[in-house]
Amino acid sequence: MSLIGLLAGYFTLFLGGIGIVFLLLKDSHRMNAIECVCVSWVLGVGLISLCLWIGGMFVSGLFLQTIAALACLALAIVGWRTKQKSRTPVSLPRLNGAAEWVLTSMLLVELVVIFVVSLKHTLGWDGLLNWEIKARYAFLNSGVLPQPYYANADRAFSHPEYPLAIPFTELWLYICMGAPHQFWIKTIFPVFYISGALLIALLISRLTGRRWIGLLVALLIPFLPFILTSPGGVTVGYVDVPLSFFYAAALGYLLCALRFQSKQALLIYAALLTLLPWIKSEGIILWAILVVLSLGVGLVQGRVRLFFVTALPGLLLVFGWQLYLRAMRCVPPADFARPSFQLLSANIGRVPEIFRIVVIEITDIGLWSCFWLLALAAIIYLLAARRFINLILAMGIVGPVAVYSLTYLFSAWPSYTAHITSSFPRLLLQVVPAGWLAIGLAISRPKPEPNLEANVG
Repeated sequence: MSLIGLLAGYFTLFLGGIGIVFLLLKDSHRMNAIECVCVSWVLGVGLISLCLWIGGMFVSGLFLQTIAALACLALAIVGWRTKQKSRTPVSLPRLNGAAEWVLTSMLLVELVVIFVVSLKHTLGWDGLLNWEIKARYAFLNSGVLPQPYYANADRAFSHPEYPLAIPFTELWLYICMGAPHQFWIKTIFPVFYISGALLIALLISRLTGRRWIGLLVALLIPFLPFILTSPGGVTVGYVDVPLSFFYAAALGYLLCALRFQSKQALLIYAALLTLLPWIKSEGIILWAILVVLSLGVGLVQGRVRLFFVTALPGLLLVFGWQLYLRAMRCVPPADFARPSFQLLSANIGRVPEIFRIVVIEITDIGLWSCFWLLALAAIIYLLAARRFINLILAMGIVGPVAVYSLTYLFSAWPSYTAHITSSFPRLLLQVVPAGWLAIGLAISRPKPEPNLEANVG
């Protein structure tokens, strides 16, 4: 029964997600089947978790489960009818040449191995005590997190202020299975990895016009030691990997919207951008960086209002979640102090030491091999090509690393250096897939263009 319930839970997630995808891509000439499945997963996660959170404010138990299921079913029906009216075909990409066949076969084998290996590991600290704990509490309380959980100082270690996309996805699977079965909810993390890796391959292929480059980059992603073997990797149920692919996919679709003037890419970008703050607290920083970059794109293209509109849903979600936490009297986070100019001036002397430790962490071969060296070389090479799209990509990689580093000016730990060494590698992980985007584009050897605005006009 558990396996049947699990499959039903996944089916519902994909059903709601694919409905949204069909609505977003209704004006496309053709839909890529792999792209539709991957995007439907990430959007389905956002849909079901938001339904459980918002619906849980009013109902619980069977009524809540019914509302979430009906929302997914309704979106699937509306999306399917819209697709049928638009007569947009859905097809698998055709592989050309021996290289693409070999790389595709190797990638499929690799993804299966990662899925199996992920099931061999138990949930790590964050996976168990920051995410699964919320799903379990809610499951035992008719699908709603009880108010005392947010306000209980004894539960502050589990970060009640964290958003609920992942724990409520786990909750949905628990509800469908009828029991809080930790083993089965581990499957969402390799599914996130598989969807993210395939999206990276598709986006690089689309931006470079060379499918083999996208396949090669997707194949190389797990060869970073931190991805599979270190705390925070895909096998232990941490959220940094899902967040990293969310961010890279959003950045990639922004680049596609910029390069190809694609309305569909812009719509998917807006949907992913909206959900970034809902995955993890750091998603607010990544969301803000993408908003700044997209407004810059809008300024160059003369479409500032359009890109401003893409930021509004995420802004509403951020404020809505903060108001909800305040209403629940949530225990404030203790890792960072509230930013202020007074605290900034008092801690500005930390900058040299922060910079030194950040350099040490980035150059740790045991965690990253030569990845960051390759990413840096790719960024420099792309910037030398003098293309506006490459500038946006470079800022999308350097920006998060710089902002994450500066946040330690407000660290509330007794030793801010210990805070950096314990958490910064996982923050770097959130930018890794975006770095692979840069490496993929650099491999394609773009030609210099004399006018930076030539690509966006």
